[in-house]
Amino acid sequence: MNNMKSYYQMTALEKWAEDLYKRLNLTQPSQISITYIAERLNIWVHYLDVRSKSIEASAGMYTMFIDNRLPASLQRLEFLHELCHLLRHGTNHILMPEHFTRAQEDESERFILYAAMPYSMISRMTLPEQREDAISYLAAEFQVPSELALQRIDQIQRRVFQGQLLAVMGRNEERLTHIQ
Repeated sequence: MNNMKSYYQMTALEKWAEDLYKRLNLTQPSQISITYIAERLNIWVHYLDVRSKSIEASAGMYTMFIDNRLPASLQRLEFLHELCHLLRHGTNHILMPEHFTRAQEDESERFILYAAMPYSMISRMTLPEQREDAISYLAAEFQVPSELALQRIDQIQRRVFQGQLLAVMGRNEERLTHIQ
């Protein structure tokens, strides 16, 4: 994982999440909290005995309902999921075709990975060499379930590998054009 910085390519959604955190001056894992983010984005958060959901009451005025039956760590992940809906999908889901709603749900699920464990923070860490240790380390640092840390490490490794492949292919293509 140590050579990841030179090959890693962010997706558009990941870049958007990183830019959001930059605007909020969010630089440490401990700041990825409901309170910190909600205060900076003017989101009124209510903990109720309901499934989590969010609404934009009026322009720039957000309300979020978080399921109070969930443990705090999962409430935070639900908050991030709903945050994506609020900031990127601010529309009424009832009137949308199912495939469009499904695409928004998928994007919100991917956003959780980027928002709960931003690459900019991970890339500044010295991760343990052993995969299992790296997973445990990320889970502890970012206060996320091990399964989520595993997903994020796998995702980063795939992107690094893809970047390495593209770099090798580019060099080979360059050599071929010099030969001709």
